[in-house]
Amino acid sequence: MAPNLSGVAVADAARMADLVELAIDFSSRHLTRDGALVTKVFHGSGYSQLMQAFKARFRVAKPIKPKASRDKSAETFLVGIGLKT
Repeated sequence: MAPNLSGVAVADAARMADLVELAIDFSSRHLTRDGALVTKVFHGSGYSQLMQAFKARFRVAKPIKPKASRDKSAETFLVGIGLKT
């Protein structure tokens, strides 16, 4: 899922952060203990808070920038593996 982008970076980042937070909450209730969550986020306001939310809920939390992603692109994937109990 993805928010409808408006072209206003601050608003778009906030919409993306809301969806990621919902995905983290959903995964906390429905993933198996060793499950994983992968989300696409953009560097900007709120990125560090999203990374902290991943670290709080998952045993392994790391950002990944695929090689296929352009260097100038702000996109990053946050990966959370293994729910903390």
